[in-house]
Amino acid sequence: MQADRKTRRRRRLKLGNAVNATLVLALGFTTMVGLISPADSTVGVTADIFLQLAGVLAAVAVLVGVSNLLFVHLGRLPRVRKGGFYSLVVILSAAAVTAVHVLDRTDAWGGDLEGEKVGPRLFGVIQVTLESALAGLVFFFLVYAAYRLMRHRVTWANLVFLAAVLIVLVGWLPLKDWEGAGDVRDWLMEIPVTAGSRGLLIGIGLGTVTVGVRVLLGRERAYREP
Repeated sequence: MQADRKTRRRRRLKLGNAVNATLVLALGFTTMVGLISPADSTVGVTADIFLQLAGVLAAVAVLVGVSNLLFVHLGRLPRVRKGGFYSLVVILSAAAVTAVHVLDRTDAWGGDLEGEKVGPRLFGVIQVTLESALAGLVFFFLVYAAYRLMRHRVTWANLVFLAAVLIVLVGWLPLKDWEGAGDVRDWLMEIPVTAGSRGLLIGIGLGTVTVGVRVLLGRERAYREP
């Protein structure tokens, strides 16, 4: 009896995986062909509809995720639990953002704020403040990381890292006698750092293309029988 149940379950899994793979392959190839086809063609219009549906589903997923987050934090408030204060901050922040967005859409601001969009301005102020605070913490993280590296083992790579950290940090200091360090810092930021960033972006792009090809060919692990 158990063997028969396992056999039926495996058959259902195979059928379900085959249906999922066929559906994804059809949608994927249709969208890909539609993107390189004229916009007024049948395939182009179909691909545009698929992309709009994907955008709607993504928006619904974000809404469900935010709602779930708020419900989880609301459940923590009636009970005195560790971290309840942070849950209250999250809820109040979400309510404030929603209120500001609604007021921006209804043009309810008056006085000096009449006709202004407070949401983007408020977001910019908070974003700049947080980025400034994180940038200030980077200094301590870099120094501590260099200390840990040199304490663990002294190698040429660690020495290069320590020298780069010192040059960049000294180069940012507003000292007139250290203009040469500023030039070296600019060279490090424009050449090695830019090269590393481009390498990371190329790797991300290749990984994305590889995953997309595996999905289109039905080779993704989700299509296989567990």
